[in-house]
Amino acid sequence: MSICYDTSSNMRKGAKNTVIIGELNSRPTMRLDDLDMKIIVSLMSGLNNKEISRELKVPLSTVQRRTRRIFEREVVYNKVEPNYRYLGYKKGIIHLYIRSNDPMTAAKRLAELDRVTGVSIHIGNSDVVGDIVYRDNMEVLEIISQAKKIEGVERVVWSEEVTDVPVNRSKEKILSFLKLR
Repeated sequence: MSICYDTSSNMRKGAKNTVIIGELNSRPTMRLDDLDMKIIVSLMSGLNNKEISRELKVPLSTVQRRTRRIFEREVVYNKVEPNYRYLGYKKGIIHLYIRSNDPMTAAKRLAELDRVTGVSIHIGNSDVVGDIVYRDNMEVLEIISQAKKIEGVERVVWSEEVTDVPVNRSKEKILSFLKLR
């Protein structure tokens, strides 16, 4: 994904800064102005469209239109996840260390396994990381066994989630890590 800042005169009227986000050579770029960024921060803080409209003093229809566009262009995601613990499951992470130069193939194979809820490719310690859900240790052993059979996998490590720790999603913290102050 490419991100660049546009300070030229072809920004929306009244916008101080515009962020242009888009996939290189694929998806069209999307211009995000100050209002879009404020809406994103407000969404991340847990506000709904009506609350955002009231707080930013912008018509509700404007917030709705921009929010819809932000979600359609996948600038932000709205992910719903069940409470696995409540449903009797445990959560864990499985790390694959790949000996080949093709972590994408291993990641796609891991994503096909039952009980795998998410997969990502990493730079650093392990090459492929998968989120897993399971009821007992026998199911974990089965997942590990299947992961070891994936071509190119050199080593498999896993860990179990003990508890979730709440994250402070204050606007100040969000603005700080998005560098929008």
